Amino acid sequence: MKILNYTFLLLFLCTSFSMPVKAIAQMGFSFDDPLLNKKAPEFKLATLNGPQKSMSESRQGKNTILFFWATWCPHCRAQLQELTVQKSEIESKGIKVILVDIGEDAQQVKQYTERNKVTHEVFLDENSEVADQYGLVGIPTFVFINKDGTVKGVEHAMPDDYATIFKKK
Repeated sequence: MKILNYTFLLLFLCTSFSMPVKAIAQMGFSFDDPLLNKKAPEFKLATLNGPQKSMSESRQGKNTILFFWATWCPHCRAQLQELTVQKSEIESKGIKVILVDIGEDAQQVKQYTERNKVTHEVFLDENSEVADQYGLVGIPTFVFINKDGTVKGVEHAMPDDYATIFKKK
């Protein structure tokens, strides 16, 4: 039993130190996410409704909740349902919601969004390039970007006080 405990501890320490800092920060350790208070990485992807579009085009200078998700992820589906229910409340606060589906093709995502009446704009990150750019460890992930394009928060669930995150120093 003692050998098993030491083996587990050694494995944990080896994997922890070999992980990128972004990954460690998102796993809930005491590190801040490296994206915090930095400009959000810009990207340009195809959207579910057609041509490629940049994130900044879509944001239009608004506070933005960037939501990384996939149709196969049960926690993502639950969070997406909440975002859909709260859409008018969120928009009334001047906040834009952008969905980034990771690793799935347009047809699959379109079927899901139509069936579930999702009306938020959806970007398609089929090769997970944007997810890598943001250093995501898992989904769902919410990235809160203020009007200036600065990341003010990274969460794995939609917090009740989401509107205050954009005001953090």
